[in-house]
Amino acid sequence: MAKEKNRHPTARAPTAITGDQMKSGFTMNWKLSFLLGLIAVLVYANTYNNGYVLDDINVIRDNSLVKSGIQAIPKILATPYRYGWAHLDNDLYRPLSVVTFAIEYQLFGQDPRSGHFFNIILFAGCVIVLFLFLHRLFAGKKTAVAFIAALLFALHPIHTEVVANIKSRDELLCFFFGCLCLLAFMRYARLGKIAGLLSGSLFFLLALLSKETVITFLAIIPLVFFFYRNEDKKRSAYIIACAVLVAVIFLIARFSILNAYHAGNIADNDMIENALANTHLTFESRMATAVLILGYYARLLFMPYPLSCDYSYNSIPCAHFNGAGVLISLLFYVFLIVFSVRRLLKNKKDPYAFGIIFFLISISLFSNILFLIGSTMAERFVFFASAGFCLVIALFIEQWIWRKEDTGMSVLKNGKVQICVISIGLIYAAITINRNGDWVDDYTLFKTDLAKAPDDARLNYYLGDNILTSMLDVKDMVQYGNMAKDVVDLLKKAIAIYPDYKKAHADIGNAYLALKEYDSAIVHYERAVALQYKSAKLLRNLARVYSYKKDYRQAIRYNEMAISIDPHSAMSYANAGLCYQYLAVNDSAIYYAHRAIATDPSFVGAYQILGAIYKTMGQTDSMIKYETLANQYQQ
Repeated sequence: MAKEKNRHPTARAPTAITGDQMKSGFTMNWKLSFLLGLIAVLVYANTYNNGYVLDDINVIRDNSLVKSGIQAIPKILATPYRYGWAHLDNDLYRPLSVVTFAIEYQLFGQDPRSGHFFNIILFAGCVIVLFLFLHRLFAGKKTAVAFIAALLFALHPIHTEVVANIKSRDELLCFFFGCLCLLAFMRYARLGKIAGLLSGSLFFLLALLSKETVITFLAIIPLVFFFYRNEDKKRSAYIIACAVLVAVIFLIARFSILNAYHAGNIADNDMIENALANTHLTFESRMATAVLILGYYARLLFMPYPLSCDYSYNSIPCAHFNGAGVLISLLFYVFLIVFSVRRLLKNKKDPYAFGIIFFLISISLFSNILFLIGSTMAERFVFFASAGFCLVIALFIEQWIWRKEDTGMSVLKNGKVQICVISIGLIYAAITINRNGDWVDDYTLFKTDLAKAPDDARLNYYLGDNILTSMLDVKDMVQYGNMAKDVVDLLKKAIAIYPDYKKAHADIGNAYLALKEYDSAIVHYERAVALQYKSAKLLRNLARVYSYKKDYRQAIRYNEMAISIDPHSAMSYANAGLCYQYLAVNDSAIYYAHRAIATDPSFVGAYQILGAIYKTMGQTDSMIKYETLANQYQQ
């Protein structure tokens, strides 16, 4: 009986893993991790000397909280995303990346190289944690697949925006902590130690504090722990409960902080930001265009060229469901949904199903189908989703080239697999390294991308605005005039594409002001005002043009409008005072000059106005007093 019992045991104890096996597995995984991290660093090394571009300016360079260093961290945690740059009525809450920028400023000063360095290192960390997550997701049975997927993720050119644009650290931190969250939760599911549950919850909170879009993990976490790592249903339930609790806490904090600073208003989407906000679009056309954009994302994943920093109006034309591109995109996504669901129903641990569903869940938030987001399309929006894409490609290589189930690292020893992976990797790496060079500065980026998308209104505006800013440092008047004409041409193109582009109207007014074509400047400035472009600088410039034309009443009107928007600008008060001086309304001139001094005691122009007024009034003592103060502050 004893022998019979031993021959047919009712249960088997798990095989013990020897110390050598643990050491061997640990060494191999970390060797692969190091190799992946090194590859990620090398492919983005040429971004190190790049400058600040796009939103780096308002999130980092011109952000007063960032420039306050470590002492500003409590304020950063309790304020909206761009609070240190401007008080917006429709802002975000992503404090963690801003905290890292403040720490960097404290340690290294304002140097974009430090920002690029840490973005490169953090991206390498993202690649490593993705590999470790996939390795553990499939219980160590698909190590080569996990490695190939992470390698493709490291090299894929669509990630250049996220790594090369320092501001996009919010995306990197979100992905890094999101993967760590899944790893910690898997450890809890396997071992049942409370530390895994708590650390997973903490990592999920950090991911949310980096970027709120990781909220999609509320769908991905159940996918992982009810299908792929479902060793213990009770533990899986605890994991999901903790994730939901953390998300609720974050959303309450986010709402409270944005509300406290009147930054939580859901403003109407501007058509220049999101072309789907066009009120003339029918519902059918909006949905069709959204489906077409999803197809663009898929195309860029398969063929990541050409790439662009902007996809605003009218780079993507409005579409209808009878268009070939829309139908192909729709059929592709319907296929993905049907294919993944059928495979999941047949095998709840099917890796293809996981990769596709991960992709679909991650991209859904940026689809513009459920609700309109702040942009038509952006390459950074596919950062998370691309991990699912890379996994599916790695699985395809395993099944159709290796032609058998992954048996560990032997897959990578196959010649056909090596040729396939190396070929794709070299193409990706070449495109990525070349694209990194486009992100060296705003001018290079905008000029390069405008050549690919000449009908993009915002790219025309971006390049024109960049040249206009560069004119401030130009001394040669011939070059200055030529640059101003280039600005006019670019902004005319932007306005021709989108006639209600208020920022373009404001900037073309600035260009005409530089060319001393005052009537044209007035036309565009007043158009921007009519479009309700609230800018104190715009209003001061419009007042300045009217002052040049000696229409001082109009100049005063626009200076007072500028004061209503920005009551802390000494320039607006002084300009109004100067206009009253020209009109010989001395009491008002003196009043505004003193308001300028109260705002900025070192503002020389206000003292000069007072000195000149008291001179005409014959009050010598007062004249001498203010002329002396003007000379003192000039020195």
